Amino acid sequence: MSATFFTAIFPGSFLAALGPGELIAMVTDSTFFGKFILLVLLFLSVMSWAVFIDRARTLSRIRAGHQEFWVKCENWLDSGSNDGPERSEMTAWCRDNTDLPLSNLILETESMTQWPAIRRASERVSYLESENLERYLILLSTAVTISPFLGLLGTVWGIMSSFWGMASMQSANLTVVAPGIAEALITTIAGLATAIPAVIFYNMIVRKIDLVGNEIDRLRTVLEEAAGGEAAPVGRDQSLRPDVHDRETI
Repeated sequence: MSATFFTAIFPGSFLAALGPGELIAMVTDSTFFGKFILLVLLFLSVMSWAVFIDRARTLSRIRAGHQEFWVKCENWLDSGSNDGPERSEMTAWCRDNTDLPLSNLILETESMTQWPAIRRASERVSYLESENLERYLILLSTAVTISPFLGLLGTVWGIMSSFWGMASMQSANLTVVAPGIAEALITTIAGLATAIPAVIFYNMIVRKIDLVGNEIDRLRTVLEEAAGGEAAPVGRDQSLRPDVHDRETI
């Protein structure tokens, strides 16, 4: 049914024009400026996918490491001792996993016994870890910002080429205007195809980085209370377990 429906809506010649060979021909037949725009958009698209894959792998590794960390943190909190073997085991594990933000916070505050110092250290670690995780995100934000404008620039250039061809040939038939219109459309498609995945990737990664910051804040609260800091909120479990953010996982 679907094939019959699309065949009825779109003529066979139109569907054939959407083949890969025809699309390649449209690119090769475009002007030098159009090819340059498509090349820039291709570069931005490749960089967006590369940044997304790299950051996604890093955040996935952090998620797995933090899950294991919280298990060891629970064992320490269950023991109720700051100097027991559970705390020593957790600290030793953190020394072996210095690529995790929570491990770095534990090591940064290892010798601190005053909650103001712990808070300052936590802010310092949070800033450094966020800066590290946000590395290369400027490429994604750049792709999100300029790709639609590059596609629009190619559209305007293609339409201008069509009008220039009509003026030169003193004719408005399809043979004259088709190349410019085709160039305008393909650059528009390329701009949208670059910007749409990039904005999705950017929002996903920024959200995951925010959740890492939430976990750092949770651990900071635990360490401050363990050091005898400010009183716990009313109803807070006095075993010093961290407040879990509902349905928020990296």
